[in-house]
Amino acid sequence: MALFVTLDEQNIYVSKIALPDKAFADLYWYAINTNMYNRGIVFLLASNKVIKYMNKIIRNIGIALVLILIGVGIWQNNTGPKKSDVITIGVVAPLSGNLAFLGEGMKNAVVLAEEQLNKSGKHTYRVIVEDDGFDVKRTASALSKLVSIDKVNAVVTIASAAGNVAKPIAEQNKIVHFAIASDPHIAEGMYNFIHWTPPVEEVKVFVPELQKRGFKRLAVFGAKIQGIQAVVDELSKQLGGTDIEIVYNETHNFGVKDYRTMIAKAKATNPDIYVLEEFSPELEILAKQLREAGIREPITSIESFEQTEQFSLFEGSWYVNAADATGEFIDAYTKRFGKGPTLGTPNAYDIVNLIVSAGESIDGQVTNEKLAEALLRVKDQKGALGNLTINPDGLVLSKAVVRMIKDGKPVTISE
Repeated sequence: MALFVTLDEQNIYVSKIALPDKAFADLYWYAINTNMYNRGIVFLLASNKVIKYMNKIIRNIGIALVLILIGVGIWQNNTGPKKSDVITIGVVAPLSGNLAFLGEGMKNAVVLAEEQLNKSGKHTYRVIVEDDGFDVKRTASALSKLVSIDKVNAVVTIASAAGNVAKPIAEQNKIVHFAIASDPHIAEGMYNFIHWTPPVEEVKVFVPELQKRGFKRLAVFGAKIQGIQAVVDELSKQLGGTDIEIVYNETHNFGVKDYRTMIAKAKATNPDIYVLEEFSPELEILAKQLREAGIREPITSIESFEQTEQFSLFEGSWYVNAADATGEFIDAYTKRFGKGPTLGTPNAYDIVNLIVSAGESIDGQVTNEKLAEALLRVKDQKGALGNLTINPDGLVLSKAVVRMIKDGKPVTISE
C-alpha cells in the first residue's frame, strides 16, 4: 500500500494506491525522481499495518505531521540551485525489430547529450525514450503516451513515416517536433522541424557522381514511403536536362519477399546501374535476389546502404549519404559506447542540444511556443554535424557526401 501525497501552494491531497504488501519493517521515503520532489510529490510506502496507523494519525492529529515528514525530503532536494522549469524531451525510435541498431544509436546519442549538459543552466532537462519498432501504429501510441502522460515539451522521430504521424500531433498539442527525415513537408507549421540532409542536397551530389562515372540508364527500386518518394521525385527533377534517364521505376509496399518478377522487368530495360531505395529487411532481400538473377551491373543508393548491418552485401558499392559527423563527435561516441555511431545518431545528439540551447535562451517560464520561436533564432551552433543553423522553414541544412562500402565499413570518398 502507498500514500500518494501531493502539495501545491494552496492545497494538500492525500490518496491511497494499492501495492503488493511486502511486509515492510517500517516505512521509508521513495521519491519518483528529483523533478517530483520539486513539484512536492512523494510516495510513502508502508505495510498495511503501518498504513492503518498513518490513517489514524491523519484523522486525529491532522495533516501537519505528514507535512513535517515529507518536508524533510522536499527540503533536502531544494537546498540546491532552483531551476525555473523542467523541459521534457520524448524520443521515439525503433529499439526493436530489423532497424533496432538505428534506435540504439539514437538512444545512445541522447544519453551522451544528457551526460554532457551544463548542470548549472537555467532549466532542467529530461529525456524519455520510447520504442516504436519502426511501425507507425506504435509511433502513434508512443506519441500519445509522451504527450498525455509524460507531458513532453518536445518529441523526436526518425524516418518520414514516423515524422508524418507526429506532424499533426505536434501542431494540435503545441509541442515541438524534430524529425530526422527526408520529407520536407514534415517541417510545415510552427512546431515542426527537420534535422536531416534534404533530398535536394543529396541529389545535387548524386547526379554529378553518376555523370562522372558515365551512367546513363537507371533502374530504381523504392519503398512506398514519403521519405523515399521525396528522394526519387527530386532525382527525377534534377535529371531533367541531362542525358541520364530512369528507364525503370518500381515502387512497392513494405513486406516484399520476392522481387524476381520486378527484377526481370527491370533487366529488360537494359539499365547500366540499379538504384536501391529500401529499408531493412527488403534492402538485403533485393540485393541478394539481384545477384541470384545474374545481375552484374553495379548497385547504388541514396542513404539506404547505411540502413543495414549487412555491409558485406554492398562491398565496393558507392552511394550518397547524409552529412558526416565530426571527428570530435565520433571519438566521444566511440569512447563512451565502444562502437561508432549509426545513421541518424549525430542528428539525435544535435537535436537535444538545439532544444537545450533554445531553452537556455528563455528567461522565466518556458512555454512550448517560446521554445519553438527560440529554435528559429539558433545560428551557427557547434554540433555533431558541424555548425548548425535553423532556417525560417524549420530546417537544419547540411551537405551530402559520397561514400563507399570498403572492407565492410562505410567510408567517405568525396565531400
